[in-house]
Amino acid sequence: MIPFIPAMIVPYSWSLVLFVVSFFLVRTSIQLSLLSYRLILATVFACLIFYFYPARFSFSRSIPDDWTQLGYQFLQLVDKPFNQLPSLHVSYAMLLGVSLWDVVASKKRWGSAAYRLLLTGICTLIALSTVLTYQHHLLDMFGGVVLAVLVMILSNRIRNALVIKHLTLGVIGFLLIAMTGFYFANMSMIASKVVEDLAIIIASYWLISFTMLACAYQQDKPIRDIRWFRKCSSGRLTVYTRIKFAPIIIIYNGMSLLGQWYFKVFSKSQKYPLTPYAINDKVKVVASARLMQMDLSSHLTYWLFGYDLLERSIVPEKLPYSVHYQIIVVDLAAEISSHTHNLKIAANSSVSTTVHYLYLPLLDLQPLNDVLLQDYIDLFKQIDALIQSAETQAITANNESWVEDSQVKDDQVKDSLITRDHPRFCVTAI
Repeated sequence: MIPFIPAMIVPYSWSLVLFVVSFFLVRTSIQLSLLSYRLILATVFACLIFYFYPARFSFSRSIPDDWTQLGYQFLQLVDKPFNQLPSLHVSYAMLLGVSLWDVVASKKRWGSAAYRLLLTGICTLIALSTVLTYQHHLLDMFGGVVLAVLVMILSNRIRNALVIKHLTLGVIGFLLIAMTGFYFANMSMIASKVVEDLAIIIASYWLISFTMLACAYQQDKPIRDIRWFRKCSSGRLTVYTRIKFAPIIIIYNGMSLLGQWYFKVFSKSQKYPLTPYAINDKVKVVASARLMQMDLSSHLTYWLFGYDLLERSIVPEKLPYSVHYQIIVVDLAAEISSHTHNLKIAANSSVSTTVHYLYLPLLDLQPLNDVLLQDYIDLFKQIDALIQSAETQAITANNESWVEDSQVKDDQVKDSLITRDHPRFCVTAI
């Protein structure tokens, strides 16, 4: 009983124009972020529904022979009658109307009222045109309204863009994997059902993993809740963490290997660019990415003893005095394992060194502006406690050495004994 009105093809085409123009109408970064969140969420969720419920328009539509004919011919070419429920035209119209409601600020009340009346009229005509052009059914229109309402509720509660990013990656990955399995199953005459079912299982695993990751970013204090990315005492991700977030961990490890390869190939002019910054004569700080195990010994020697000693190939064990070094590793990356374990192996094989491990995920797990000041304070308290503990052990060792060698009168020998267990620190943020 709904009439077909050919002229409604005009407001139906306004949806694309309003979609593009909306990004130029918003006035603040907050409005731009909220607009982007809403449109991305609506598109992602709609595509997911299209996959599970691929509705099609139920009856054919004749092309009119008046001035609107060209518009309907173009529509028939670019907008096929598939993926009907929900109607994205309706969802976009509502979301754009709400997002652009306050972008025009006029000193005169009639100016703002006229703008809002015009915006409401455009969005209403776009929504009505979906059924009056016989492009959607009435149920599709209601589905678009429900989707828009859900997206507006959800977008107002999202904490940062990382939540949107991982939800989007989850849905896109699911669709790509599932469709790839579908096409391979149709191309293969053998075990086609097995191929399609396997693709669905992998795609579902991908979607669940990224949805959990989005939930981790949505937490108020995920930096304190290490159950999302739990690591053992040596900085390695636990098996449970690897199972939960295998897709993102595989991606990050691939990026890490690529970074290590780039560092090795394109940094030949600067063989050891990770120059330590000396806080004082006992403490140095080095910021580095995760390094290859084969390079750790060279970097460790460079950090502790300098470039000249490394170039002269002097073995640390042959130094005149044995100095005990303390290395404190501050792990800031949540999604990949630290190379602390390999660093311990390299340190034990070269010099008398103790490696400590501290975990403070900051980089991709949490934006810097979401990190609490107390987390920084706790980190520096832990570092200070480790340094004081090492100094206490050094004083105790020096006193014991002094008592045992009290018969020795050579001042040079005494000085060497005092120097032997004096702690030196290298704090690395990896």
